[in-house]
Parts: sequence; structure tokens; C-alpha cells
Amino acid sequence: MSGDASPNGSINERPAADAETFDERLGGDLILPDHEAYEDARNVWNGLVDRHPAVIVRVRHADDVAASLEFAAKHGLELSIRGNAHHQTGSALVEDGLVVDLADLTAVDVDSDARRATVGAGATAGAALERTLEHGLAFPTGSASVVGISGSTLAGGLGWMRRKHGAGFDALREVELVTADGTVRTVSPDSDPDLFWAICGAGANFGVVTELTFELYETSPVVPALGVFYPLDDAEAVLEGFRELTTTAPDALSTMLLNTHVPPLPDVPEDLQGKPSIAIMGAYLGDSDDAPQVLEPYRSLGDPILDMSGEMPYMALHELGAEMFPDGHLYSQRSVFLDELTDEHLELVRTGTDDAPSPLDGIGLWPMGGAIGDGDHDTAAPWTDKEYLLIIEGQWVDPETTDQNLEWVRRREREARDIGGEYAYPGYVGYEQQDDEDWAKLVYGESYDRLAELKTRYDPDNRFRTNINVVPRT
Repeated sequence: MSGDASPNGSINERPAADAETFDERLGGDLILPDHEAYEDARNVWNGLVDRHPAVIVRVRHADDVAASLEFAAKHGLELSIRGNAHHQTGSALVEDGLVVDLADLTAVDVDSDARRATVGAGATAGAALERTLEHGLAFPTGSASVVGISGSTLAGGLGWMRRKHGAGFDALREVELVTADGTVRTVSPDSDPDLFWAICGAGANFGVVTELTFELYETSPVVPALGVFYPLDDAEAVLEGFRELTTTAPDALSTMLLNTHVPPLPDVPEDLQGKPSIAIMGAYLGDSDDAPQVLEPYRSLGDPILDMSGEMPYMALHELGAEMFPDGHLYSQRSVFLDELTDEHLELVRTGTDDAPSPLDGIGLWPMGGAIGDGDHDTAAPWTDKEYLLIIEGQWVDPETTDQNLEWVRRREREARDIGGEYAYPGYVGYEQQDDEDWAKLVYGESYDRLAELKTRYDPDNRFRTNINVVPRT
């Protein structure tokens, strides 16, 4: 334990004996601002975020979480939950409040016979997949290796097998959850279908998930993959061809198209690194004999400047996602779901970065469909029947250009909505909610009223509110 004050002195306002008693009760670590681990524990992915919690509790188990909720309530501390701190709004941290840090909950237990994996809420997608792929099995995760399992799954978990096996929450079978009153619950579609429905899509509003159990699917550690980069001069033909191909693509193929830059990877020639391009990436999880026929059309939409397609470790696709969006850069990403991909949307993807303030800014298209939303249980996400996800991806390194980048992302998102689109993916809502916005209504749509009723039952005081917040009924 450490005993220094937080930046605005709140810890000094509470009896030292209370903190000592709390520390003795914990199986994990109590991290106060003079602790050697404090700076690391308050670092998050988005470099825009700089918050100083009063207390960070690196929990070891669900009982530590319950004790933390009790301590926060006793001392009037606002709460936040840190999984892998990848949400761009910085919701993992709360200024001068208490952070429940799940970083040590990283166990991954695989039952290959039952095709189940139980994953600690602090594990990353990469760490979990490394363990399951040893058995030729995997479950849907986010598209980058560094995203946390808990946050990405509860938001949806859209990644490289989404069309084949659905979103992350489609494969979810059970969670261990600590609710606002400190009760440790095992929640499944059978034990509590209403609460499980709410967790799948709006989970951060209803408690702290400490453990998740998934169904596993046969997955080769090496898969046929796309990684092709076209020059922007070919963008019109590439975009039109991509739209046509996605209408008949097999469910075993999950792709994304990005108006982006060639990443600075070790195997990429230096003269290509940073070059503006239209990239198509994807994974084919069907019969490998069919892969050339399925993938070749995506590689023949123009004259590529770089083609890394071929047999690729499934993990490598996730690592590429992490390398293209590194820790510490400045981010604001907004999203819109589409029923169809119109000419106007293609034009936005093609020309929308022409006035982008940063060379790292981009616009992406993710085909949806397939098995997304076809799980054995319902979810609170209203967007699972949409055909595409369009993402405006603000990424920059110069803080002096922050206002320009934030404005560009907001403007392009509004334009996308004006030409046809609705909802937003919880992971891509932007950095700051504007006065004329209601992110919760945007993300949860027609599910919001039912969520608010359940919020009233499980968190009537709205203790879990540093998120895309559903407000309990009064």
C-alpha cells in the first residue's frame, strides 16, 4: 500500500486507517498515487486521456471487486472499470475516483473436449487466442490483439471470424459478474436471461465482469488471408469492386476495407511505408481448397502497391490491427451502421480523407452479415442485422492539431448519417460527446428503454456510469 495523496488531495480527506483496513482485506494490490505502479496503471491506449485516479485496486478475484465497490460507496468515490484500457473515451479511468483494475485476471482455461474457454476479464484477445489456438480452436474477439476480452466482448466483439461464427457476445455462454450491491453472480441465458441480454451489448452498465466463458470453434492457427494495398488512384474501381464482391461473399470470409496508409511493418519496403492507400484485409475460415477462388478477386481489383496475402497465422491479422493503431497516439473514432452501401457512401470513403488534418486519419468499411446476431441468445445490440459498419478513424500524433482532427471526425460522421445510416458501435463513438448528442440512445437504440428498466433493478444509484451510460428510471 502507498499513502500519498491524489493530485487534488482526496485521499487525505479519508482516514488512513480505512485505507489500511481496506488494503488488508484485499487479495490484490492497492495502488495510490505514490505507488511505483501508479503511472503505469493510469496509462491508457488513447494519448488524449490524462486522468489521475485517487485509488486503483488491482483485483485478484471477484471478492476484491466487491470490497472495492463497498469502499468506493463508503467514501463517495466515483467508479471506473479498467479491462485493457482500450476504449478511446478513457472510460477505464476516473479523475480522483476509484479504478477497479482487472489487469491480473488473465487466466485462460481451455476445455478442448467441451469446446469451452473460461477467460479472465483482464486478458487480451491475443493472449486468449494463443491458448485456444494451441488446440486448433478459437472464439470471436475484436480485430486487434491488444484489445481486452471483457470490454470488447460486452460491446460486441467484431473481428476476423464475425461472419463465420458471429460477434464475441454471440459465442458468450456465461459470465461471473459483481453487481453494484457487491453480489457475485453467475449469469447465463438460463440463469438470468434478462440480465444476460443486457450484458451482451451494454454490460459496463450492470456490474463488473470478472470471468467470461465462450464456446470455441475449430480454427486453424494458419489461415488464408488478405493483405492487399492499392494506390489511391485506383480507389474508385477498388471500392466498386469491393461492394460487388461483398454481396456474394461466403460467410467464411470476413473482410475490411480501409482508406488508410501502408503500415511501417518490418517486412514492408521503407519507400512504401506511410503511403496513402486503399487496403483490403481479411481472413477465410472455410475449406482451404476454395481459398484461391474466394480471395483472388479481391487481389485483382487494381494494380497493388503491396500484396501480403497468402497463408498467414491467424494471430498475425490481430497483430497487424495493433500495429496500425499503436498505444499513445491520439484517437477519435466514430461509426455508423448501414443497411446498404450506396454510391454516396463509397464516395465518402474515397474522398473523405482528402481534407483530413493527419496523414494517419482514415475511413473504414466492415461488411457485416453472416452469423452476426445468430447466437443462441438475444442481445441488447440493435445493429446486428446491419450490412456494413462504416468507421471514421481519427489518429494523429501532434496535440496542436487535436481540435482539427476532432472536428474532421465529427463532420465526416454526420455526413455518413445524412446519406443513410444509424446507430453506432460502442467502441467507436468518438472521444467527447457533444451537447447535441446522446451516445446511449445512439448505441442502444430501441433497446434503451428495456435497458433502463433493468438498470433500475441492478444499479438504481447509477454507480456504473463512466461508460456509454444507461440512466436508471427515477
